[in-house]
Amino acid sequence: MQKFVGTKTLHRADVAVYVATCPFSRETLDIAMQAGVTAVHRGLLEAWSAGAKLQVLK
Repeated sequence: MQKFVGTKTLHRADVAVYVATCPFSRETLDIAMQAGVTAVHRGLLEAWSAGAKLQVLK
């Protein structure tokens, strides 16, 4: 996540979404929140593929 946060800054992204097929640790989620990065983990991907709307992307 720390490397991704640096990439977000480097490219001056308006929106940053980090998607992974594994769960994120609490520490990783805290870093993402502080940096304004939306973290989407496997459970959310599974729900989205089943048709659920992802609240995290609103």
